Amino acid sequence: MSIRNFHIIILFFGSIIGLQAKNHEDLMRAMRDEAKRTLSELQVESLQKPYYVEYMLTMRNSESAKASLGGIINTRKGMSAVLTVGIRVGNPKFDNTNFFDVSLGFFGSGDDEESFRNRRIPIELDYASLRRELWLATDACYKQSSELHAKKEAAIKNRLRTDTTHDFIPQGPSIVQDAEEFAPFDLEKVQLLAKELSSFLNHPSIASSTVSIENLPETILYVNTEGREFIKTKHMTGIEIIASGQCQDGMPIAETFTAYARSFGELPSKDSLLKSTMSLVKSFEQAYASAKLEEAYSGPMIVEGQAANEIFAQMFAPHCIVQRPPLTDRGVQDNDRYTAFQNKIGGRVLPEYLSVADNPGLQKYDGTSLVGHYAIDDEGMPAQSVNLVEKGYLKTLLSGRTPTKRIRSSNGHSRGGAPIYGVMQLTSTDKKKEVDSKAMKAKMMSLCKARELPYGIIIRKALNQNILYTVLYEQTSGEFPFAQGDSKLTVLEAYKVFPDGREERVRGGELAGIGPASFKDILLIGRKSPAYNLLASSVVSSFLTGGSQFVSASLIIPDLLFEEIEFRPLESDFPKPPLIASPMDK
Repeated sequence: MSIRNFHIIILFFGSIIGLQAKNHEDLMRAMRDEAKRTLSELQVESLQKPYYVEYMLTMRNSESAKASLGGIINTRKGMSAVLTVGIRVGNPKFDNTNFFDVSLGFFGSGDDEESFRNRRIPIELDYASLRRELWLATDACYKQSSELHAKKEAAIKNRLRTDTTHDFIPQGPSIVQDAEEFAPFDLEKVQLLAKELSSFLNHPSIASSTVSIENLPETILYVNTEGREFIKTKHMTGIEIIASGQCQDGMPIAETFTAYARSFGELPSKDSLLKSTMSLVKSFEQAYASAKLEEAYSGPMIVEGQAANEIFAQMFAPHCIVQRPPLTDRGVQDNDRYTAFQNKIGGRVLPEYLSVADNPGLQKYDGTSLVGHYAIDDEGMPAQSVNLVEKGYLKTLLSGRTPTKRIRSSNGHSRGGAPIYGVMQLTSTDKKKEVDSKAMKAKMMSLCKARELPYGIIIRKALNQNILYTVLYEQTSGEFPFAQGDSKLTVLEAYKVFPDGREERVRGGELAGIGPASFKDILLIGRKSPAYNLLASSVVSSFLTGGSQFVSASLIIPDLLFEEIEFRPLESDFPKPPLIASPMDK
């Protein structure tokens, strides 16, 4: 969600997308009829004929309020409709997909062509108007698909292919539905809440702050020429509280709080949000007054709470996704990003007492609404519960309908244009390895003593990538120093822990050298695993898929004690602080 702007064509006030069941059926019929016509009639001499067509229509009704320092910055309430067309030419063994050609415009077309991915269309749709939009988008999609197929054929013409895996997994017909009514969202009430929460961020050390609350219900209609169809609804509401500023030495600092749920009523209560806001301010003031990290640390480390979920989300979970390197005109395009597990099935990736499963069917965990829940993926496949890691050993990966050498079938995890996790949970089979925070800290300090380290490190908050690239980037005009590289993690809240138990806050550090192998050295885990909702970065680039950059997901990860991680100072130049003090100081 990211509390970001969506393409909105016409703004008006209404309850939800405003289309009744009969209208849905008219739209499904339009998609069904145009797909059949495309398959039977669309062909150009000397070009391959389509063998598969799919249409997805997404209708959104977003409502949001954004406040700062007790005043509303803006409110939005509007509806939009977006169409995406997919065409495969050739046959399932060899078609136009899984090929990267940088010379062609992605996201559906070039600037001077009709778009066919995320194509904005009128929101007042009927059978005839949708058929027209489908016709134009289909024409553009077929032209590009045919060109890609020809280039792909030319690219392999003089090559001996070692990987002849098919390009697509055919499926039979299926008509499913997972549609629920949307919960009410009172924008006037939300505005008052945003104003009240933002007033608590009025502190001298905080230079910029925002409170954003947004509701993003979606209705998605899907049809393909296999006879696979669905209508489903997506429920997403969230609140993001972000504060940023600069210390006296110029170092930018930030604090964040996020909460996402499937409805506004499932978000934390007003009292809980007020406490979280005041806690954020207190933490910000502690960071502002704390010492800068001066020297690198390499040793045992505890990663707690939100940070434990973020390190798992950014450093382990993406490797659990199937990826297929696309062909190019120079052969196969190698991609080292998040591919550590592609050939690791059967190998050990965690300690033998830990297992990982992904269960998108789980709607709540310990009273927390899970935004990663879904019943049908974006390819019309039923969501499956998948045991990814069993007692330390990797069993499979999360997949869609594009096969690879090792994974030949879909397990219903394609969302936002590519496979992604839904509700991922880390569990233990050895209760002796599950300890409370006191015992975990004692174990860390004993390891530090054995290595003659003067202190250990606890990480309690890390920066979420969605927050970084949207709200925080805007707040700081792109000046916030963040860890760059797939093996690094930006830390927001860290503490040195000394042998006498004393904790000392430090700022300006990043975790470095983290890879999937780092998780093999988890020594202990916490007893509790509170659910964590987030907007996860897409694993397969949205530049390639034309899909979403961030996808709603949920993690259930306990505190983690690593045997060794590097924590080092930021090596960035900082912008100069304001020349005179804030008027709030007086």
